[in-house]
Amino acid sequence: MDPVLINGTGTDNIVLWYYSGGRIRKRVHRNLSWIFVEGDVYDLDRLERDLEDTRFRFERSIGKTIYGDVNGLRIFSRPSLSGLLRQAVESVGLNRKFRIYNADLNPVLRYVSQQGLQFFGLDEYTDRDVQIPSVCIIPKVVAGRTVSASIDGVQYSCLDRSFYIDAAQAIRENIIIVYENTMDSFTGIVERIIDLGYDIPVHVNPGSTFQSYGRIHHKNTSVRIYGKMCINSDSFIYSEAGLDGLFQVSRISSLPLETASAVTPGTAVSALEMSRAVKSGYLVTAYKDDHEEEKTPEELVSTDRGGLVLDPEPGIYDNIYEIDFSSMYPSIIVRYNLSPETVRRAGSIQVPETPYFISMEKRGFLSAALQELLDTRLKYKAIKSVDALYANRDIALKWLLLTSFGYTGYKNAKFGKIEVHEAITALGRWILSTAVRLAREMGFTIIHGIVDSLWIKGDGDVSALMDRIKSVTKIDIVLDGHYRWIAFLPSRKGTGSPNSYIGLRMDGTYKLRGISARRSDAPIIVKKMQVECLEVLKDCISSNEIAACSSELYAIKARYLREIRSYPREDLLVRYRITRHPEEYVSETMQKEIARSFHRRGMDVNPGESVDVVVTGAQIHAADIDGKGAADRNFYGKLIERAFECFEYMLSESKKGSKKSKSLDFP
Repeated sequence: MDPVLINGTGTDNIVLWYYSGGRIRKRVHRNLSWIFVEGDVYDLDRLERDLEDTRFRFERSIGKTIYGDVNGLRIFSRPSLSGLLRQAVESVGLNRKFRIYNADLNPVLRYVSQQGLQFFGLDEYTDRDVQIPSVCIIPKVVAGRTVSASIDGVQYSCLDRSFYIDAAQAIRENIIIVYENTMDSFTGIVERIIDLGYDIPVHVNPGSTFQSYGRIHHKNTSVRIYGKMCINSDSFIYSEAGLDGLFQVSRISSLPLETASAVTPGTAVSALEMSRAVKSGYLVTAYKDDHEEEKTPEELVSTDRGGLVLDPEPGIYDNIYEIDFSSMYPSIIVRYNLSPETVRRAGSIQVPETPYFISMEKRGFLSAALQELLDTRLKYKAIKSVDALYANRDIALKWLLLTSFGYTGYKNAKFGKIEVHEAITALGRWILSTAVRLAREMGFTIIHGIVDSLWIKGDGDVSALMDRIKSVTKIDIVLDGHYRWIAFLPSRKGTGSPNSYIGLRMDGTYKLRGISARRSDAPIIVKKMQVECLEVLKDCISSNEIAACSSELYAIKARYLREIRSYPREDLLVRYRITRHPEEYVSETMQKEIARSFHRRGMDVNPGESVDVVVTGAQIHAADIDGKGAADRNFYGKLIERAFECFEYMLSESKKGSKKSKSLDFP
């Protein structure tokens, strides 16, 4: 088997890791680099004169951007000096006279892309990844203290000398180390191993607290071990798709595995775009200074509208089809050639309800960059049921595609532009409304619609409808589900909730949205109750049969209410996100009391971290963090009652009969 590139490290010298025959072989390559500076002739002359007094080599050159060729200065530099060189150039240009390119690219990504290399390369997309020795070390933390741990699933209830010896051996024998570092628990294990005399060259990067979309988050302390690839288990892609998904992200983004595990899906998409730019010879701007185009108030109202949502009328419906556009927004980018340089005020195709046109003269950069990502994802989506490997790759690519749309509107996205973002949503609205019109023309009734999905009812040919929609919109559409019955649950206001429903498919599987069984912060006892109730309803062929299950459902609820305190502690854990330090809370809340409890024990919870506790007194904000308190019956009883409300609603609607198919009022 040929050696497989599995990692890359370094800056001025790039070290490539090749794996073959159970061994890693490293090759060191000198990394020659440069930045490109665009400016007018006078300013570039002055910059040249300043550079003559330095050791930097430079040359006049023509660079290629996605908008066209630019004249400028190519300045050669070691990658480690690119940041300082950029600052110096900005200072000479008074932070406004020059546009700088290729100054902040990841050195490994740039080198790998220039050389046409690929991490975890496959001959065929169905091939399996190279089997790299890996181990998963997961500590269990209670009340801020590490009380037990597991090594590849083997539990160690006592963290004695034998555990640390086994952990040290596992780290030494494996190349990929997956770890969990809640409250620095894995860091403590590594430190203890070193204290026992084992030589583990480790580097610790401190955690950080940050705010995103109005929420406080905390990134755990990360650990790097020389000669290993360390993956923090709180990595989003790892938690969703495992190592299979991470290999796929590294493969398509040109990011080393450790880096791919530490970034968001949006950053991975940005890396993919930058890698594509390097391969194609395009310059990558170091910072964006293009702004949203001027618009009239009317244009702002018509363009900035987001996706189309048709709220369902609450109730239970029988024999419903769900049709779904495959990766709608990324498909729009690819099929309609959307890119910053192709969306203009004049062009070949006008975007509905906007002043924008799309130029079709040449393939847009963004459209071309996402083509491979979209095509690869659709391949794995088609075979994901064959093997968990393909399912994991599909999940990872799905998240990249989901964020690829949002990234077009991000102010710092290298190849983003708000006009592209608005064009995508405008085309999305047109596509869904077109699907609604075609479905009605073919005799179907519209029950619900949200951005890229439609729930319809009727006796027509669904396959023929989907073929017609695809022919008109140019976007792939699939049958995502055929339901015996589906219950759209009411919101607290009594209106239909677009993301709260329970649907039983013809094959006996459920699709659930918006209920406790799907929530990560709901205690297991509540999830178990809902799952039991759903199992009872599995035999209901139509919504009319649900009412007959009333006594059995209420018996389940009564049993859970009666036996709350008999359930194990793990089933009662409720997750609270701590957003401040104890002294920063103004009101007396459960979060404040939890943070204060840890502080009294000499431990602090970082803002953004989540803590699992058993609530022992909801009214007095009391919580058990160390396994000693009794559960508050009233608190858990209310959670169970609230989680049962969806079944009460379904029982009442079942007695009324299936919801009449009244089509949504949509033009």
